[in-house]
Amino acid sequence: DQYYLDHTILSGKNSDVEDINSEVLQKCPGEEKILQSADSIISDDGNPNGLGLYPMEYLNSLRASSLPLAKLALKIGVPVMLLRNLDTTKGLCNGTRMIVTHISTRVLRCKIISRDAKFAESIVLIPRINMDVSEEDLPIPLCMR
Repeated sequence: DQYYLDHTILSGKNSDVEDINSEVLQKCPGEEKILQSADSIISDDGNPNGLGLYPMEYLNSLRASSLPLAKLALKIGVPVMLLRNLDTTKGLCNGTRMIVTHISTRVLRCKIISRDAKFAESIVLIPRINMDVSEEDLPIPLCMR
């Protein structure tokens, strides 16, 4: 864990991040698990719906700088970084680094790696969250989960 505290790769382009993540993941031992997003269109009343106007492949292909990818590849023991504030009182804020200790379809169990003794080594659960995306970011209003 100390290694990951002392080493970080930063990139300004999502395409570079994808390439780096893929290369690093291939070098880590263990079984790769793919987590697929569950995207849906938001109707005029603000509720996600399954109108089927757009194929899932199209929804998964939409990209914006503020959005995660439709597929997330992970392995037990790999480092991850939180990109949203979830619970600042538990150290779960944008930029928090963690090590994945368990992977399921709805939640990740992770161990926080931090120099802050208050949160270091804490075991946390990271659930799937809904992210509503406006038409400003994409051609259609979308709910990503």
